[in-house]
Amino acid sequence: MNRLLTRVVLSAAVTATSFGISAARAESPIPGDARAEAQLLQTEAIKAIKSGEWTKTSELISKAAQVSNDPNLVKMSEWVAAFENQRQEFAAERKKQYEEAVADVNKLLAAGQQTFAIDAAGRAYLLADDKQAFHELPWVREIIANSVDQASEYEAVGNWIGASRVYQYLNVIEPANGLWKDKLKLVTRRIRLSGVYAPEQFKAVVEIEAEKRRAADQVLKPTTQPATKPSDESNDSFKIVWRDTVKGIQMEMLRDALRDARRHYWREVTYKDLLVGGLEGLRALATTPGLDVAFPKLADEAKREAFLENVNQLVAAVNASTSPTDDSLMTRTIARLYQVNAESLEIPEEVFTAEFADGAFARLDDFTNMIWPYDVEEFNKSTQGEFQGIGIQIDIDEQGGLKVVSPIEDTPAYRAGIKAGDVITHINGKNAKGITINQAVKNITGPEGTTVKLTVRSAGDGTSQDYQIKRQKIMVASIKGWFRKPGGGWDYLIDQDSGIGYTRMTNFTKSTTKELDTALKEMQKAGAKAMILDLRYNPGGLLNAATEVSDRFLSGGRIVSTKSDRRPEDEQVTHARADADDVKLPLVVLVNQYSASASEIVSGALRDQTRAIVVGERTFGKGSVQMLFNVDGRMAYLKLTTSHYYLPNGECIHREENSDKWGVEPDVTVTMTSKQMTDAIEARQQQDVLRDALPIAPTDEIVAAAKKSALDVDPQLSAAVLLLKLQLAGAKI
Repeated sequence: MNRLLTRVVLSAAVTATSFGISAARAESPIPGDARAEAQLLQTEAIKAIKSGEWTKTSELISKAAQVSNDPNLVKMSEWVAAFENQRQEFAAERKKQYEEAVADVNKLLAAGQQTFAIDAAGRAYLLADDKQAFHELPWVREIIANSVDQASEYEAVGNWIGASRVYQYLNVIEPANGLWKDKLKLVTRRIRLSGVYAPEQFKAVVEIEAEKRRAADQVLKPTTQPATKPSDESNDSFKIVWRDTVKGIQMEMLRDALRDARRHYWREVTYKDLLVGGLEGLRALATTPGLDVAFPKLADEAKREAFLENVNQLVAAVNASTSPTDDSLMTRTIARLYQVNAESLEIPEEVFTAEFADGAFARLDDFTNMIWPYDVEEFNKSTQGEFQGIGIQIDIDEQGGLKVVSPIEDTPAYRAGIKAGDVITHINGKNAKGITINQAVKNITGPEGTTVKLTVRSAGDGTSQDYQIKRQKIMVASIKGWFRKPGGGWDYLIDQDSGIGYTRMTNFTKSTTKELDTALKEMQKAGAKAMILDLRYNPGGLLNAATEVSDRFLSGGRIVSTKSDRRPEDEQVTHARADADDVKLPLVVLVNQYSASASEIVSGALRDQTRAIVVGERTFGKGSVQMLFNVDGRMAYLKLTTSHYYLPNGECIHREENSDKWGVEPDVTVTMTSKQMTDAIEARQQQDVLRDALPIAPTDEIVAAAKKSALDVDPQLSAAVLLLKLQLAGAKI
């Protein structure tokens, strides 16, 4: 059964030969033989920790304590035993979740809901102990085969939503199979095309799939009430006027952007790469059923086939070019496309240009894209650091849904209880399926004091709820403590007895370093002897804030470097410097798969310089640097990846396509299930509440229980506290 949840592995970077407890600390002298035996047991315990054998670690430390009668070892034995008990509880919970996922597979198959069995199988895969063995189980192989056929059937009838869901879970179970990634990218593109240019037809497909989902949910949870459509205009789809979104786009903008990409992208890129991607984007436009409602000539089979034949000929010509970096290749190809379009489909120039650009830059990476005239105003708002809204980060998921990446703390959305992974299905009663990010931003944000109604489907149990949320000016503090004090401020000590401090950094802003300095002063004033820096769910932010935070804990050495493959000689390196206010406290940094960019710079620098023990899971792998290039006199921008971040050990943070190494690997790996992550987030939210703002003041017992709950449900945090307690007691970790 799966024990990855509780597997704690120390890498070679975490070195020790013993716990280093001197005999002088014992209450009475320890005989030489006993001391030697205890020393040997301690050494073996370190080896057990490195291999993730916490049961063995507990047994060895307990025996060492019995042999030596050293009070410090006795304390350590108690701490490790307590953690091991908690670890076993976490393991049992993970096993239960795995068994429930497998049971869901069987329920769906028995009820004739085979098309949704892949979803439950994907959840089971993520919880499986031996993922390769799980993949080879006969019933899993059968589900995979059936799902491949089902996805093909979905594509054949234009059900991109269903196909996307299946390919998403095939990609989960077979992550090394690049075919599923490619299929998912294509159907995701078709979802966007359908949602933007044929919203009414797209809405019908969405509703059909939603009804199927409701039926499957009833199989899994027959005692719950069926999900109902929200009231008040619930049948109205969000009106997407594609003519507004492409207004102002000109062909010359595309030419400028392609030139900038070829000259400044982080690696050598040719017009061949970009043009083939652009042609694929236009092919997707011409072969996505239903778009003839916007572009009538697509209904003319002869004209459509003529267009596609010319696209195929141009792809062949571009691939055969002997001068793929020649500017004339780009201008000739676009000119020929322009002529072919005028003679066949007559797609508006703005649409033609936008879809070509989308395909071209998709060939580069996920972070390179155009900011068209329609988008510029909202983009400028997002770079100002404050706005008027409800405080959520959003994205479009693989099914075209509006997904909450994360609520921003201390904002209306956060206080309302909206969580990461939730899906916003309706905005003011209108269906948000297929909405663009910019349209979502325009409709969710608004003047301070006004309200917006969001219908949100929970990522936890799938239930939907309406939220009436009042907008306000969002100015977010980036540093949090362990527990809110009455009247505001933070208690920064997570363990009063041992003197362990705690800070949680939510993002990296221009005020982060100043906030951290304030937190550190209060923490040390309260008696902190060690500290935890929690960077989980931190999406990043400003580079200079990341280097300043790193420098607070380092007195020298490299923090991070940036360079491109095409010009490695232009590497820029940032070093730490020795300052009087450098923090010397023993340090554990917490990270997970949602720690990105600046979070990876900080955790990687502190790990590589052995300044901190990094605990958690491998980070996201967002290590690319984007620059803005003006096109057509600042009317639009190209956001282009120009270089990558590199850690002090020389490793690149960024996750490239099909790469198996990225981000920051923790020294101590502690994984968490999705349910445990949800439970931990909910427990943290309870600790962030301003208690004196509640209708009834909580008792000391309630406050103590809330603090305990956050540790009880968070294995990564528990591991961090244990490691620091061991260090403070003398362990050389």
